[in-house]
Amino acid sequence: MPSKQVTDRQKSADAVAMAAEVHADRVHTALTTLLSPYLAQAAGETMPDVAVLVRLFSRALRATKEQMVMADEAHEAELGDDEPARKARDQAFEELYAELVTQREVLTGLYGAAVAARTMPSETPRDPVVLARFSRTVEKNLAEISLPPSRVKGATLNAADVKATLAGLREALETRIEAVAREVREAQTTQIAKRQSMEGYDGMFGGVAGLLSHLLLVAGDRDLAAQVKPSARRPGQTAAQADEKPEPSASQTTG
Repeated sequence: MPSKQVTDRQKSADAVAMAAEVHADRVHTALTTLLSPYLAQAAGETMPDVAVLVRLFSRALRATKEQMVMADEAHEAELGDDEPARKARDQAFEELYAELVTQREVLTGLYGAAVAARTMPSETPRDPVVLARFSRTVEKNLAEISLPPSRVKGATLNAADVKATLAGLREALETRIEAVAREVREAQTTQIAKRQSMEGYDGMFGGVAGLLSHLLLVAGDRDLAAQVKPSARRPGQTAAQADEKPEPSASQTTG
């Protein structure tokens, strides 16, 4: 699912970029009317094309927004890859856990609690990494133990076979644990890229939205300027989207 932080920024970027594109010519005309009397015509000064400048900023904002959206999508895709790896690890964990529990019961039944305790010196862990380490200890003990006579006639435990079974299950779990760790590292990488793209977008948005808002104010369109003004509280969003009340106009404060 897309990040709300990104989609909120996306909405504000689209609103500001659209306003810039729609009103670029009007801003240029208003500023030309306002400022052209102050041109030093004798020095060859001419009015800059403000409309082109506004459109360029709009395109830059849209491009930066797209980079942020792509980084968000890449991170979400990476997070989606985590679930299969975690399920595979959990399945491998349950298989090894069940085998260890079973073998503890077998050891206890055939040779007594003391032998079982020497072979499996603690409770069976419920953490995958700890369980793998525990299994290594049990495998080592099985390789070294000298089992006493069985308490059940005709029933014995083949320590070498049990050790091999546990080793196979433990190795499978360790492989799955490493796969999950790899997915975590990859998710951290895409998270960093996403955060960096958001920071880049926030800088671009603040500059473009702030500039457009001030240009519209100078051009005499206070209402539209308020609509595109960047939020002081929420980076990358307009004050209007962040539900920030605009400052009262001079007529409102004096009336």
